[in-house]
Amino acid sequence: MTPQLQQAIKLLQLPAVDLQSFVAQELLDNPFLSDEDSNSEVAAESKESGPVDSAEALSSGEMSDDQPLDFEWDSMYDSGRGASTGALPDDEQAWESMATTETSLKDHLLDQLSAIATHPVENFLCRYLIDAIDDSGYLRVDLKEAVKKLSVDPEKMEDALYVLQSLDPAGIGARDLAECLKLQLGQDRTPAEDAILNNLDLLAQRDVKTLMKLSGCDEEAVREAMETITTLNPKPGMQFGRGNADTVVPDVVVRRKEGQWHVELNAEAMPKVLLNRHAAGLVEGAKGDAKSYASERLGRAKWLLNSLEQRARTILKVSRVIVQTQQGFFESGVEALVPLTLKQVADVAEVHESTVSRVTSGKFMQTPMGTFELKYFFSAAINTTGGQVTIAAAGVKAMIKKLIDAEEPTKPLSDEKIVSLLQDEGVDIARRTVAKYREALGIMSSSKRRKKG
Repeated sequence: MTPQLQQAIKLLQLPAVDLQSFVAQELLDNPFLSDEDSNSEVAAESKESGPVDSAEALSSGEMSDDQPLDFEWDSMYDSGRGASTGALPDDEQAWESMATTETSLKDHLLDQLSAIATHPVENFLCRYLIDAIDDSGYLRVDLKEAVKKLSVDPEKMEDALYVLQSLDPAGIGARDLAECLKLQLGQDRTPAEDAILNNLDLLAQRDVKTLMKLSGCDEEAVREAMETITTLNPKPGMQFGRGNADTVVPDVVVRRKEGQWHVELNAEAMPKVLLNRHAAGLVEGAKGDAKSYASERLGRAKWLLNSLEQRARTILKVSRVIVQTQQGFFESGVEALVPLTLKQVADVAEVHESTVSRVTSGKFMQTPMGTFELKYFFSAAINTTGGQVTIAAAGVKAMIKKLIDAEEPTKPLSDEKIVSLLQDEGVDIARRTVAKYREALGIMSSSKRRKKG
């Protein structure tokens, strides 16, 4: 894999904020590039010669479409080592060895959230809370202030916190150490464990006798509880890499126009960069090392413009396929999500599956229901009765939560009953799968949910 191709792939992978930084550095390093704000005369002359600003070309519809989306970007300029050729390799190991990064805690939580959030409001609130998680995994926001700031029902904020605290790793989203440890132990805590968690200072002092009195348990039970608690992780978020706190800039915007959903590139996410025609004209008069340097810089400038154009077109095309496939989501919400795989999108968009993977990671779509990472719209499938239609796993989780939310507290639904109700809706699912999804949602078994009348 050539350095030029590596750079092109990196450009495709970069989120909008990082891309802006990359282009800003290129503008400083390359005299053959300019931006509209700093060189309006050059910008005007460039526009007269034809569209070279990829954002404007895409939005105006003037951008040519004669290049395939998996164009051999490394052939666009010669770095001085000789022209390079070769298409994007199918071998994913080459890419992984080049661009493997440590998963951040935020990414880990968002990956889980995309599969279980049942409503745009809940999804938004969960994302809001995830942004307030520190590196150790603790929630650093006052919920009362957040409720006031967002003008939201306090119960919905509590529901969002409940969802957040049900995610992996156990203990995430706690507001203090005691809550963190309680979340890790779950609902089946012993009296001795509860006494210790409510008096962590006594645990630090190893005051067994006082803990025995508070819990009503014998010495063996208290010491066993102390041993269990000391094995828990007081900082569950530290096992993940530190995430970037960059502001999310949507790459595409989805709007409803004349009864149809339209996808447009967000001009603010597109770097404003142009070819400096004045500087380009100096190449002809240069000689020796000066000409070699100028030719290399000019080639790199042209490569960057073409690469930005290719990147923008790929994001737009993939986004349009997602919106076309997931129209039910935009009409009705997450329960209408349909199963969607990278390969399905790649086939329709006519790009490599690895390209779709890179495009959907770190790229965001602004919709009337909120801003979502493109990869949120991909979900595994659950077969329906007869196997003719499939429902996204996220949709099934939403159905399970909806059924449990509507149950009678004195007669909670068992997993077997939920299976039966889902089968009535045409969803063929095993009891163990219902139990797994219920646990993933942080919902206790029916015996523990039952309340006395």
